[in-house]
Amino acid sequence: MERETSCFDSWLESLETTVRDLELIPALGTVSELALERYGARFWFSQMFGRRWSYIAGAVGDYPAPSSICRIPLTKNIGLVSDTWGTLAEGDRNKLVTFLERLITFKGTPVC
Repeated sequence: MERETSCFDSWLESLETTVRDLELIPALGTVSELALERYGARFWFSQMFGRRWSYIAGAVGDYPAPSSICRIPLTKNIGLVSDTWGTLAEGDRNKLVTFLERLITFKGTPVC
């Protein structure tokens, strides 16, 4: 029996194709836009300077209140901030983190 590809896996594959030729910051912005459109998940990406996380790409609008956010370090310099992280299934969150870690490593860290 062939292994079925989940909707989330298919979305990640199409996302990878969509961001393939983009620089890192536009690629992260695209990830954020498409995650909001498809899953209602709001993502902000930040460059990390110790305890300070500085916005570089992602959801447009108000940054979430500190009490409602989840911070996920993706590399030593870049992290994901979300106030809707729990709306994705745990397995999908793990797959997304792996995808983002590879994307950032491949594209390189921005100079801000």
